[in-house]
Amino acid sequence: MRYTFIFLTSFLLLFCKQIQAQNIDAEHYEIHLNHFDFTEKTIEAETFVTFEVTEPTQSVVLELKSLEVSSVISSDAEISGFSQEDDNLVINFSAPLDSGSEITLDIVYGGRTFNESWGGVHWSSASSVYNLGVGISTVPHNLGKSWFPCVDNFEDKANYDVFVTTPYYLNAVCGGSLIETITNEDGTLTRHWSEEQPISTYHISFAVDAFEPWEDTYHGLNGDIPITVYSSKSLPMITGSFVHIKEIVQFFENCFGPYPFNRIGYVGTSLGCMEHIDNIALVNSMINGNTNNEEYIAHELSHMWFGNKVTCATAEDMWLNEGFAQFCGMFYTAGVYDEATFQDAMSDLITTITTWSNNEQNWIPLNQIPLDMTYDSKAVYERGAVIVNTLMNYLGREKFLELFRNYFEQHEYQTMSSEQLRDFLSANNDFPLDDFFNTYVFTPGMPHYDLQLVGVTDLQDGNYEASMKLTHKQIGSTYVCPSSRVEVTFIGANGEMDTRMVDFHQNDIMVQNLDFMPVDAFVDYNNRFLDGKTDRNFMLTTSQHVSFANFSTEIQHITDPTMLRVENHLIGPSDDPEIPALTISTKHYWKIFRQDYGENDIQGDFVYSTSTDGDIILSENDSATILYRANANEPWREIQHTLRPQSSWRMGQIFVDNFPSGEYCIAVWNKELLGVAEMMESQCMKIYPNPAENQINIQLKDFGNGQIVICDSQGKTVRQIAIEQNEKMTIATDGLAKGLYIVKCLSENGTVLETETLIIK
Repeated sequence: MRYTFIFLTSFLLLFCKQIQAQNIDAEHYEIHLNHFDFTEKTIEAETFVTFEVTEPTQSVVLELKSLEVSSVISSDAEISGFSQEDDNLVINFSAPLDSGSEITLDIVYGGRTFNESWGGVHWSSASSVYNLGVGISTVPHNLGKSWFPCVDNFEDKANYDVFVTTPYYLNAVCGGSLIETITNEDGTLTRHWSEEQPISTYHISFAVDAFEPWEDTYHGLNGDIPITVYSSKSLPMITGSFVHIKEIVQFFENCFGPYPFNRIGYVGTSLGCMEHIDNIALVNSMINGNTNNEEYIAHELSHMWFGNKVTCATAEDMWLNEGFAQFCGMFYTAGVYDEATFQDAMSDLITTITTWSNNEQNWIPLNQIPLDMTYDSKAVYERGAVIVNTLMNYLGREKFLELFRNYFEQHEYQTMSSEQLRDFLSANNDFPLDDFFNTYVFTPGMPHYDLQLVGVTDLQDGNYEASMKLTHKQIGSTYVCPSSRVEVTFIGANGEMDTRMVDFHQNDIMVQNLDFMPVDAFVDYNNRFLDGKTDRNFMLTTSQHVSFANFSTEIQHITDPTMLRVENHLIGPSDDPEIPALTISTKHYWKIFRQDYGENDIQGDFVYSTSTDGDIILSENDSATILYRANANEPWREIQHTLRPQSSWRMGQIFVDNFPSGEYCIAVWNKELLGVAEMMESQCMKIYPNPAENQINIQLKDFGNGQIVICDSQGKTVRQIAIEQNEKMTIATDGLAKGLYIVKCLSENGTVLETETLIIK
């Protein structure tokens, strides 16, 4: 289901419980809509409900909303009476019904129908009436009860015959196949539609209007399938909007298996969209002769698998219906258009949901959605789509599609919970999915991954061994996943890239072999996972200004195009320098990678404010600064910077000239505790070129006597050079193997004042 507005009810709805007929199992509904009064908005109807008794009982409860029952009879058991209270129709029997017995009730009823702003029975004109199977503000949401007595929940499924009688000039379309059209003595027409598959009550539908069908045929995996669009719009407008319908269903069949119902059917209604089986309600304005709203057509069609063939067991698990359908409403573009269209749209959505998930009001487990948020666009639809996309990349696309084809085959026309889906995927996969579901579905918030490249070893055969550590934290929860599976991209000094899935255990060192020397590694470089950060890649060329996530750059001089990657991590750094009177952000930090390694002159501005950094900027005693480290192997330190004019303690910009690659974090000095004059002075050791080949230059500023120590990735000292005040020196790299090194600047008494990472290629 897709809609434009979200309607929320009070928190009391959280405590509403759906009444379920625990002692019967509905098998068949024969619904007769005998008369419509378009002036009074009333119906006259009769429904035959056939059910099996699942445990001995002397009374049965069905649900019927707003309509009044005039009689209940049965040829299978003697009825002693019936009553209606609220939405419940209680039917009492003269003697207990035995378990296993099959009973048919003939219920005659009528009256003014119910509708809310979304669901129920809608009378949209003097000759148009239709139902929408669920309500947004109504709890429980299921609204089969708005037009026939039923067991109105997700789990009780039955098949249907629907007979709709209308004036001769109107048409009636329902779910299933049209069996016959009967001409009555009074000139009215009765159309008989039959739905053979067992479906939930909210999936069956009717619509009456002066419809003319637009028809076609799709040659499916299991044979020809009729395509019908019933609408008051002109045929050219229908054709223009449904121009890709065959390609869409073909893509879904190839992904998820054969189309599971009788026809590919849509009906134009004044409100929509709603995934009624064979008879999808599509709002009339979307049938407009173009493909601007094609995602809605695809979204609703994908419900024939996600939600209709297999249905969520409870409203709290609605992501199993709507999250997957929202994903499919984007995923189809990979097949009908191109992969880039899908990936670009999904990347934008991931960024949106990452930002949304960074708010404590939104820290709700995906499988425990409150009933007043069942159809919330962000919490269920879009977050669900992002997590489905994460699952697809976690498993690999081919495996993901294979698993879901098997899922639909083995669980057709059943209901499933998140736990049951997890168990199915785990049982049919090479590794269990417990960690994935615990991280993304059962736990509030979202994961954050901090990847550190801790060392690189030259294997002397053209290959390199990269050692990494991954730390997982959950934004919005104290949960820590014992193992994680993430996509890691390694980048080499000459632009080489290698992307692969890597399995980590929390804080363990993981080793990967590469055929080039990596200079850095990133989690989710391509932005395909929900991972607690937003990121963007820029290709910098001539004079240019780019900005992202409170960071901006101004290019002063550039010789060759260069890639700049900016990551905004939505959590504080994993370590705190613990310097007196200095407080480091708990909310975010940046990781920035320049592929030119500082060769071009590019300026950077880091924005701070009480809105983004209110955890540490509290009063005029707080003086903002910027901390830097090349990587997590180094301690945090202030980097040389300047406050832009007009900056204040509340907000401003911190300017860093020709900023190096590494991690950056906002921090504040408490001027009252420390005193302005005592604030930490920036040390400055500049190494260039970096990466280096034959030699490196080291330039020092504001430094006394001491020494430079160069260590390999294992911590072994390979060079040690004495230095004097502010000395500039050149060091040959002869005898040093290609790889990653740490350069330390030590004071005369041996204190480490500053460290930098060096790459020799």
